[in-house]
Amino acid sequence: MLKWRAICICRVMAISLSGVIRRWFLTLALLVVLIGLGSQGLSAADSNERLIWLRAEIARHDELYFKKAAPEITDSEYDTLKRELRTLEKTQQPVMGDDRSGDFATQRHRQPMLSLEKAYTAEELRTFINKAERTLRREDVVWVIEPKFDGLAISVTYEGGNLVRAVTRGNGLEGDDVTANVLTITAIPRQLPAGAPAVVEVRGEVFIDYAEFARINVERDAAGEESFAHPRNLAAGTLKSKDPAEVGKRRLSAVFYGLGVWEGAEKPPATQQALHARFKAWGLPGVDKVTVVKEAAVWSAVEEFGRERSRLSYPTDGVVVKIDSRSEQLELGAGEDAPRWAVAYKFAPERVATRLKAITLQVGRTGAITPVAELDPVKIGGTTITRATLHNLEEIKRRDLRVGDFVYVEKAGEIIPAIVGVDLELRGSEVKSYVLPEKCPECGVAFVREGTSVRCANNECGAQVRRRIEYFASPSGVGIGGLGPALIDTLVAKKKLTGVADIYRLRSEDGVSARVLAEIEKSRRVDLARLIGAMGLPGVGKKGATALAVRYRTLDELVQAEELSEESRTLLKDLMAAGVTSSVPGVLEKK
Repeated sequence: MLKWRAICICRVMAISLSGVIRRWFLTLALLVVLIGLGSQGLSAADSNERLIWLRAEIARHDELYFKKAAPEITDSEYDTLKRELRTLEKTQQPVMGDDRSGDFATQRHRQPMLSLEKAYTAEELRTFINKAERTLRREDVVWVIEPKFDGLAISVTYEGGNLVRAVTRGNGLEGDDVTANVLTITAIPRQLPAGAPAVVEVRGEVFIDYAEFARINVERDAAGEESFAHPRNLAAGTLKSKDPAEVGKRRLSAVFYGLGVWEGAEKPPATQQALHARFKAWGLPGVDKVTVVKEAAVWSAVEEFGRERSRLSYPTDGVVVKIDSRSEQLELGAGEDAPRWAVAYKFAPERVATRLKAITLQVGRTGAITPVAELDPVKIGGTTITRATLHNLEEIKRRDLRVGDFVYVEKAGEIIPAIVGVDLELRGSEVKSYVLPEKCPECGVAFVREGTSVRCANNECGAQVRRRIEYFASPSGVGIGGLGPALIDTLVAKKKLTGVADIYRLRSEDGVSARVLAEIEKSRRVDLARLIGAMGLPGVGKKGATALAVRYRTLDELVQAEELSEESRTLLKDLMAAGVTSSVPGVLEKK
């Protein structure tokens, strides 16, 4: 524990120092500690502690990325965590992402559906290729370069030529059975032509192209609903919808590039190129851009793809470099979570410059204040960016961001816009440091500082009320389709919504469509754990909501719970008075 104790001592010593000096001291002191102790390595206790933290952190980011489609870190940062975990785990079971949602039946993959090893530099890519060629003891290996589609991995099985099953990757061993939803995707044929193997499992990706992404967001804007942030979020959420009819309304696309099971008299195609040709002959959507080269030309081909990538009609986040020969693929085999014959090269996030027009303050449902950068419109990766979160006020100080600056923007993980730098050479003398207002821009109540964070302490603040209603109606809440931020803002302004329970008192004369009213009616009875989560009780996450539901079973019991604050108890009573009923499945609500 010596290293961790030394780090803690450094942090304690730094508390008494001023801001800038403290940061310099911490950086220098921690560097000295880590260099001085680095050769000792981690003790067994430290290693175990770090393992536990890494596994929990990776699981948390898997939940955000695979299930909620709301990542907080970049792909590169995520892969760094996994690489560190691999080093510490040695012979232990590796970690793989898990997209299982708990809302679908699961199916076990007959052959594991693995991930891919990642490369972020030319040197890492060359190292992978050289290792594969040394293992094969050949220098004339043919490599195939394909786009790395940014969607959701899928396995589709045909038996007797008929589509019988579609399963997501899940944890690599089993995934969600999304057959009903996949059957609505017109790009995926329900039948293969005569001559197909008795059983064949094709593997690929479900995604949404930029044109369809734009069309859906235009419709949502017109309906007063929040736009989707990224095509992958939309594709993942759509494929995991419980309503196949709704899935069919969104034109999901698909691409297939791999094989799982193959049972038939004929042998599988002998090369990746031949596999693409076979998929095309069967009417399966295949990869439209494939480059075939020897090792010496791989990097040039990767760079060429990077230059052309912005002109593609679909989202990508890199290329996949594969050995062409199936026999060589089989000879190399696979590790615990990735094949040894294919690697994903991930492009660095696209970076563009634009002007910081303003810094606005966003009031959350709990009163937390989040600064937001308002930007001159700029296009990154097929989408137009006008805003970027600044996370907290310390971020503004750390980067010395000033209104009027020219800033560099990237999409973290190719999804979340983030400011990564300032062009100081273009900063004019008229540009002044940012000064935080003293009062909430919504209600005028003075801000309260809590450490490095700032919040509005007025629970009746209009912004907090709107955010609480938005959260309750969102997919993370009870899931009221069509009741998005724009409509909520309108209804709050008209005084038709003053709190969450007012949702269930809305009528058509309030300007609410029949479709939204039907969604509201459908949400009157939901699983108790989901309702508790939607209420946004302080300190109660998904696991806490489930625990409360199991303990109290019905609303009548929950309303008496000691754990509830008076404010939460009042909200629950209001919901019950508005006709909301809920219980743990299998338990009847008291009348």
